Amino acid sequence: MDSAALRAREVYHRRWLAAEGVPPSRLAEAVARVGAALQSVLSDERGRWILKVHPKDDLREHALSGILQGELTHAVFDRSFIDEAGVRWVIDYKTSQHLGGGVAEFLDREVDRYRAQLERYAALARRLGPEPVRVGLYFPLMRAWREWRPQGG
Repeated sequence: MDSAALRAREVYHRRWLAAEGVPPSRLAEAVARVGAALQSVLSDERGRWILKVHPKDDLREHALSGILQGELTHAVFDRSFIDEAGVRWVIDYKTSQHLGGGVAEFLDREVDRYRAQLERYAALARRLGPEPVRVGLYFPLMRAWREWRPQGG
């Protein structure tokens, strides 16, 4: 998808963002942010890998519920699939940005911040099949990626 195609989708993005509750005063900024994120993903090898159609268990915005440690847990996987090596991935998109230095430290803090959420997602994902599970955080605006093998792997 080229820049012209992305611009053509701005009307759709504006309607979707408005329907999701973005106030009119912030719509232009939000539409620009969506466009920047999409352009970044499409120009990033990791982003293209995440977005491509995978042949097995290709899930997008997939809602899942289950009992974990005696409590009902709900999750929505931004992205999940089984890759060519037979690994089930659960990936969460983060639109966070960090300007200036200390990018690695910022990303490490974001991993700490979202670790419990992704560990819950991984526990639910393990119930989908016998494949090993890995989780990742993808920051499209930064073209940044963090992955790890969750507990119970």
